[in-house]
Amino acid sequence: MSEATVRIGFVGAGGIAQAHVKRLREIPQAEIVAVCDVDPDRARAAAEPLGAAVYSDGARLIDSERLDALYVCVPPHAHGDLELRAAAKGLHLFVEKPVSLYMDEALRVREAVRKAGIMTQVGYSLRYLPPFMRLRELLAGVEVGAAHAFRWGGLPGTPWWRRYDQSGGQLVEMTTHQVDLLRWILGEVETVSAVYSTGRLLRDEPDVTVPDSQAVLLRFASGTPVTLNTSCAAGKAGLGGLDFVIRDGRVSLRGEELTVQPEGLRPVPPVPGEAPGIDEAFVRAVATGDRTLLRSPYDDGLRSLAVTLAANRSAEEGGRLVAVDELLGG
Repeated sequence: MSEATVRIGFVGAGGIAQAHVKRLREIPQAEIVAVCDVDPDRARAAAEPLGAAVYSDGARLIDSERLDALYVCVPPHAHGDLELRAAAKGLHLFVEKPVSLYMDEALRVREAVRKAGIMTQVGYSLRYLPPFMRLRELLAGVEVGAAHAFRWGGLPGTPWWRRYDQSGGQLVEMTTHQVDLLRWILGEVETVSAVYSTGRLLRDEPDVTVPDSQAVLLRFASGTPVTLNTSCAAGKAGLGGLDFVIRDGRVSLRGEELTVQPEGLRPVPPVPGEAPGIDEAFVRAVATGDRTLLRSPYDDGLRSLAVTLAANRSAEEGGRLVAVDELLGG
């Protein structure tokens, strides 16, 4: 591998892939050399401005191109053996969240990644954004009594997203970001219970099988109880936030505004100086071998998936309390 250039392939050329491509084009060390999508026109549209090769089969791209790293940006149900093939060739992996819809598949990838010794990054981009970095710094070493997270938004038009058997629902596919942040700040989740509402607020929408609203109770290893709810029925009136109870006060994040009540209870960290985003961190890690730049490696991203799939299992089984280790094989 050239010290100056990281040769990258993409499997998936949809919206999230295009966002990564846009950022990568601003990183001098990054060179996108091949793009694959099941829609050949979409692959071509993404590849041509880059002078990259075009593929409609991910396995063929992995086998044919000389790459240093691979971005996997496909729907949760559509990973197949892409990561296994890439790991077998020693390619470093950037895998969009969630890493899969199937725990058995993801566990096989985890073992392949460990065996290959490759570097990995999961697309939990919020870990690299200043508001969430400041929140984590503020709560470091602080005992949290309870917390609440919510994410209310609209229903995407993407056909696979609307199907529970392909996306896993909003908690698995979108609100995984909030689950991951809670883990990053509070540590590991031990047990999950959940109740979902399906076919009520979105009954008039065609081909929708995902829940319209989801409520989850998480118990962390620290003993902290956390409530989380999410809905894809709020349309343009969407809103989101995080709240933490601490001794004699609370910490809240709305958008980029981080507040402590009452004022002066704890110092609010300053906005950090310029730092690499998730794509720059990945490219730099591959180029230099510095794994400390990777805040969301595959093994860690797998645990966020396990929490959301545990919630799905709980809801499907009438709200049964599910241990996350049930899914992780522990």
